[in-house]
Amino acid sequence: MLNFSEKQKIALKESNARLNFLIGSVRSGKTFISLIRWLEYIQHAPEGNLLMVGRTSTTIKHNIIDEIANLIGLDAKYYIGKQELNLWGRRIYLVGASDERAEQKIRGISAAGAYVDEMTLIPESFFTMLLSRLSIPEAKLFGTSNPDSPFHWLKKDYIERANELNIKIFNFNLEDNPSLTADFKNALKKEYRGLWYKRYIDGLWCLAEGAIYDFFDDKIHCIDYAPGFAKEYSVGVDYGTTNPCAFVLVGRNTSHYPNMWIEKEYYYDSSEHNRQKTDSEYADDLKKFIEGYSIAAIYVDPSAASFKLECQRQGIRNIYDADNEVLDGIRFVSSLFINGTLKICRSCVNLIKEMQSYVWDSKSKNLGVDKPLKTNDHILDGLRYCLSTRYGKNISPESRMTEERIARLKYEAESEYY
Repeated sequence: MLNFSEKQKIALKESNARLNFLIGSVRSGKTFISLIRWLEYIQHAPEGNLLMVGRTSTTIKHNIIDEIANLIGLDAKYYIGKQELNLWGRRIYLVGASDERAEQKIRGISAAGAYVDEMTLIPESFFTMLLSRLSIPEAKLFGTSNPDSPFHWLKKDYIERANELNIKIFNFNLEDNPSLTADFKNALKKEYRGLWYKRYIDGLWCLAEGAIYDFFDDKIHCIDYAPGFAKEYSVGVDYGTTNPCAFVLVGRNTSHYPNMWIEKEYYYDSSEHNRQKTDSEYADDLKKFIEGYSIAAIYVDPSAASFKLECQRQGIRNIYDADNEVLDGIRFVSSLFINGTLKICRSCVNLIKEMQSYVWDSKSKNLGVDKPLKTNDHILDGLRYCLSTRYGKNISPESRMTEERIARLKYEAESEYY
């Protein structure tokens, strides 16, 4: 039997406006109850097209379809090639909206209902077009989101105008999810600090300003040497010609404390040396950088096509395009430092400098956009490419906390013994 919180019961019963927003912290139960409400709506929705929207096809699959399948099983029929879902004879179109061009996908459609995952990540132009498509009488939209900047279009143009528009807003926090244990909630809280804590734990709309890694302390987050050999090494590459080119080597071994570490760096700034290097020279430098290490993967900025081709020509294997989602990557890297999983070897002097000087772009924040200032970020970009792409989707908060706790206990026990 499903166990609902009072907040979930209210949202389920009272989300009957044209626009229904469920806003709040991560893991607060808002997505779960919004999907139950959406499934209920589908059964009684007026005739017409139904849409489910997410940032990408992948996020739609993970965040929405998998959850629906868990709820109703074989009644959900997913057609990946058509990007459609069939529920009880109703066809639902799945729409990825990752950029401004996405609004072209829904032009001309008359819709009877829509579900939108992570609304703040959807382009404003798409959302505006979507509302114009909800033209069938009694059509409704159900959307979820974490808080963002107080200048974000969703906050300014819709949430703050709720009294003028046909909108109902339901705010959630961690305590509104009855399925979470106290241990998990405590572990989750340790994953975030500063901006991320305010938005994703407290559920506040707040500005991104000042230092991005404002928690960073070289006395806490740096180590003199690698703790031992890694079971797995991976590399992140931020390729540059006029800008600096940077490599980072990341080791991981869950039997050590720390579990993950940045062992060494490469940094070449052509403006300081008054000479640009060629793709061939950088590929040579990368070969020397990884010599003697068994490298599981090398993650490179997807735009560095010529460099990747040169690496492959020179026999460098296991090269992959990096995940370049900036904010998700920054948040993930932050969580690894905050919970003690990740450390930096002190020999990585350029990376340490960048950690201490990486700041939010003050001009962008007034537009409701979270964007790092594009300076002092080259090794940090390489680090983000590596960690977010290789581990970001694969290490849950529970497993990170468990790994860190076990390794720390082992470290303390051995230190006391010796």
